[in-house]
Amino acid sequence: MLDGAARARIDSTGLQVIDVEVDGGYRPALIRARAGLPLRLVFRRSDDAECSERVVFSTPRLERHLAPAATTIVDLPAQPVGAVRFTCGMGRYTGRIELAEEPTSPLARLRQQFNLLETPLGTALVLWICSLPLIALLALLMLDASAAIVVAGAALVGWVLGCLWAFGRGRQTGQGIGAAGHKRHEPPAAR
Repeated sequence: MLDGAARARIDSTGLQVIDVEVDGGYRPALIRARAGLPLRLVFRRSDDAECSERVVFSTPRLERHLAPAATTIVDLPAQPVGAVRFTCGMGRYTGRIELAEEPTSPLARLRQQFNLLETPLGTALVLWICSLPLIALLALLMLDASAAIVVAGAALVGWVLGCLWAFGRGRQTGQGIGAAGHKRHEPPAAR
Protein backbone atom coordinates (compact mmCIF):
# COMPACT_ATOMS: atom_id res chain seq x y z
CA MET A 1 0.00 0.00 0.00
CA LEU A 2 1.38 3.35 -0.98
CA ASP A 3 -0.88 5.65 1.03
CA GLY A 4 -3.09 5.61 4.08
CA ALA A 5 -6.79 4.98 3.88
CA ALA A 6 -9.10 7.43 2.12
CA ARG A 7 -12.85 7.73 2.57
CA ALA A 8 -15.18 7.88 -0.42
CA ARG A 9 -17.20 11.09 -0.59
CA ILE A 10 -20.91 11.14 -1.38
CA ASP A 11 -21.96 13.35 -4.27
CA SER A 12 -25.28 15.18 -4.68
CA THR A 13 -26.93 12.12 -6.28
CA GLY A 14 -26.08 9.84 -3.34
CA LEU A 15 -23.29 8.07 -5.21
CA GLN A 16 -20.02 7.42 -3.43
CA VAL A 17 -16.99 8.65 -5.37
CA ILE A 18 -13.25 8.20 -4.89
CA ASP A 19 -10.31 9.25 -7.08
CA VAL A 20 -7.54 6.66 -7.49
CA GLU A 21 -4.15 7.61 -8.93
CA VAL A 22 -2.37 4.79 -10.80
CA ASP A 23 1.38 5.40 -10.75
CA GLY A 24 3.56 2.53 -9.56
CA GLY A 25 0.58 1.31 -7.54
CA TYR A 26 -2.79 2.60 -6.42
CA ARG A 27 -3.14 5.78 -4.35
CA PRO A 28 -5.04 5.35 -2.15
CA ALA A 29 -4.60 1.62 -1.87
CA LEU A 30 -7.09 1.40 1.00
CA ILE A 31 -10.53 2.91 0.45
CA ARG A 32 -13.25 3.12 3.08
CA ALA A 33 -16.83 3.31 1.83
CA ARG A 34 -20.37 2.70 3.04
CA ALA A 35 -21.95 -0.67 2.44
CA GLY A 36 -25.24 -0.63 0.56
CA LEU A 37 -24.41 2.35 -1.69
CA PRO A 38 -22.99 2.27 -5.23
CA LEU A 39 -19.33 3.28 -5.51
CA ARG A 40 -17.67 5.11 -8.41
CA LEU A 41 -13.90 4.77 -8.72
CA VAL A 42 -12.25 7.37 -10.93
CA PHE A 43 -8.90 5.90 -12.01
CA ARG A 44 -6.31 8.37 -13.31
CA ARG A 45 -3.52 6.42 -14.93
CA SER A 46 -0.22 8.26 -15.31
CA ASP A 47 1.89 5.07 -15.24
CA ASP A 48 2.72 3.54 -18.63
CA ALA A 49 3.91 0.24 -17.20
CA GLU A 50 2.23 -2.80 -18.72
CA CYS A 51 1.14 -3.83 -15.23
CA SER A 52 -1.16 -0.82 -14.89
CA GLU A 53 -3.17 -1.49 -18.07
CA ARG A 54 -5.94 -3.42 -16.31
CA VAL A 55 -7.72 -3.36 -12.98
CA VAL A 56 -9.45 -6.52 -11.72
CA PHE A 57 -12.03 -6.57 -8.90
CA SER A 58 -12.82 -9.54 -6.67
CA THR A 59 -16.48 -8.69 -6.03
CA PRO A 60 -18.22 -8.23 -8.31
CA ARG A 61 -15.94 -10.17 -10.63
CA LEU A 62 -15.04 -7.31 -12.93
CA GLU A 63 -12.11 -6.27 -15.13
CA ARG A 64 -11.52 -2.91 -16.84
CA HIS A 65 -8.86 -1.57 -19.19
CA LEU A 66 -7.20 1.65 -17.97
CA ALA A 67 -6.22 3.93 -20.84
CA PRO A 68 -2.72 5.46 -20.57
CA ALA A 69 -2.58 9.12 -19.44
CA ALA A 70 -6.37 9.15 -19.13
CA THR A 71 -9.26 8.78 -16.73
CA THR A 72 -11.35 5.62 -16.50
CA ILE A 73 -14.54 5.41 -14.43
CA VAL A 74 -15.53 2.12 -12.83
CA ASP A 75 -18.97 1.92 -11.20
CA LEU A 76 -19.47 -0.80 -8.61
CA PRO A 77 -23.00 -1.71 -7.52
CA ALA A 78 -24.03 -1.51 -3.88
CA GLN A 79 -22.20 -4.16 -1.88
CA PRO A 80 -22.78 -5.67 1.57
CA VAL A 81 -20.45 -5.13 4.52
CA GLY A 82 -17.05 -6.67 3.77
CA ALA A 83 -14.05 -6.08 1.56
CA VAL A 84 -13.48 -5.84 -2.18
CA ARG A 85 -9.97 -6.39 -3.45
CA PHE A 86 -8.64 -4.98 -6.69
CA THR A 87 -5.36 -5.62 -8.44
CA CYS A 88 -3.58 -4.87 -11.66
CA GLY A 89 -3.65 -7.51 -14.39
CA MET A 90 -0.39 -9.05 -13.12
CA GLY A 91 -1.29 -8.88 -9.42
CA ARG A 92 1.61 -6.56 -8.49
CA TYR A 93 -0.49 -3.46 -7.72
CA THR A 94 -3.07 -4.16 -5.02
CA GLY A 95 -5.88 -2.23 -3.45
CA ARG A 96 -8.72 -2.86 -1.05
CA ILE A 97 -12.14 -1.32 -0.45
CA GLU A 98 -13.50 -1.74 3.07
CA LEU A 99 -17.28 -1.52 3.16
CA ALA A 100 -18.81 -0.78 6.55
CA GLU A 101 -22.22 0.12 7.93
CA GLU A 102 -23.10 3.78 8.00
CA PRO A 103 -22.03 5.18 11.37
CA THR A 104 -24.95 5.67 13.70
CA SER A 105 -25.18 9.42 14.14
CA PRO A 106 -27.66 11.15 16.40
CA LEU A 107 -29.62 12.11 13.28
CA ALA A 108 -29.77 8.48 12.09
CA ARG A 109 -30.98 7.38 15.53
CA LEU A 110 -33.64 10.10 15.47
CA ARG A 111 -34.75 8.88 12.01
CA GLN A 112 -35.07 5.33 13.40
CA GLN A 113 -37.12 6.64 16.32
CA PHE A 114 -39.33 8.59 13.91
CA ASN A 115 -40.11 5.33 12.11
CA LEU A 116 -41.86 4.19 15.29
CA LEU A 117 -44.58 6.70 14.43
CA GLU A 118 -45.85 4.21 11.88
CA THR A 119 -47.73 2.60 14.80
CA PRO A 120 -50.90 4.08 16.34
CA LEU A 121 -49.45 4.03 19.86
CA GLY A 122 -46.24 5.75 18.78
CA THR A 123 -48.22 8.49 17.06
CA ALA A 124 -50.55 8.87 20.05
CA LEU A 125 -47.61 9.17 22.44
CA VAL A 126 -45.97 11.91 20.36
CA LEU A 127 -49.24 13.82 20.02
CA TRP A 128 -49.85 13.54 23.77
CA ILE A 129 -46.36 14.78 24.60
CA CYS A 130 -46.85 17.71 22.22
CA SER A 131 -50.17 18.58 23.91
CA LEU A 132 -48.74 18.54 27.47
CA PRO A 133 -47.69 22.23 27.43
CA LEU A 134 -51.25 23.23 26.53
CA ILE A 135 -52.62 21.02 29.29
CA ALA A 136 -50.14 22.53 31.78
CA LEU A 137 -51.15 26.06 30.72
CA LEU A 138 -54.84 25.24 31.19
CA ALA A 139 -54.06 23.69 34.58
CA LEU A 140 -52.30 26.86 35.72
CA LEU A 141 -55.15 29.09 34.57
CA MET A 142 -58.23 27.09 35.50
CA LEU A 143 -57.51 23.88 37.39
CA ASP A 144 -55.59 22.64 40.37
CA ALA A 145 -52.70 20.11 40.12
CA SER A 146 -54.80 16.97 40.69
CA ALA A 147 -57.32 18.02 38.05
CA ALA A 148 -54.46 18.69 35.61
CA ILE A 149 -53.20 15.11 36.08
CA VAL A 150 -56.68 13.77 35.35
CA VAL A 151 -56.95 15.96 32.23
CA ALA A 152 -53.49 14.79 31.04
CA GLY A 153 -54.52 11.14 31.53
CA ALA A 154 -57.79 11.73 29.68
CA ALA A 155 -55.85 13.40 26.84
CA LEU A 156 -53.55 10.38 26.58
CA VAL A 157 -56.52 8.00 26.40
CA GLY A 158 -58.17 10.26 23.83
CA TRP A 159 -55.06 10.37 21.62
CA VAL A 160 -54.61 6.58 21.81
CA LEU A 161 -58.25 5.89 20.92
CA GLY A 162 -58.22 8.50 18.15
CA CYS A 163 -55.03 7.09 16.61
CA LEU A 164 -56.27 3.49 16.85
CA TRP A 165 -59.48 4.56 15.11
CA ALA A 166 -57.61 6.52 12.40
CA PHE A 167 -55.10 3.75 11.70
CA GLY A 168 -57.89 1.12 11.68
CA ARG A 169 -59.95 3.23 9.31
CA GLY A 170 -56.92 3.61 7.01
CA ARG A 171 -56.50 -0.17 6.86
CA GLN A 172 -60.19 -0.69 6.07
CA THR A 173 -59.97 1.63 3.06
CA GLY A 174 -56.70 0.04 1.93
CA GLN A 175 -54.52 2.98 2.90
CA GLY A 176 -52.29 3.47 5.91
CA ILE A 177 -51.57 6.77 7.54
CA GLY A 178 -47.91 7.74 7.72
CA ALA A 179 -45.96 9.48 10.43
CA ALA A 180 -46.84 12.98 9.26
CA GLY A 181 -50.53 12.13 8.95
CA HIS A 182 -50.31 11.78 5.18
CA LYS A 183 -52.04 8.89 3.52
CA ARG A 184 -49.71 6.31 2.05
CA HIS A 185 -50.92 5.01 -1.26
CA GLU A 186 -50.27 1.33 -1.65
CA PRO A 187 -50.16 -0.34 -5.05
CA PRO A 188 -53.34 -2.12 -6.07
CA ALA A 189 -53.38 -5.84 -5.45
CA ALA A 190 -52.71 -8.09 -8.42
CA ARG A 191 -55.83 -9.74 -9.76
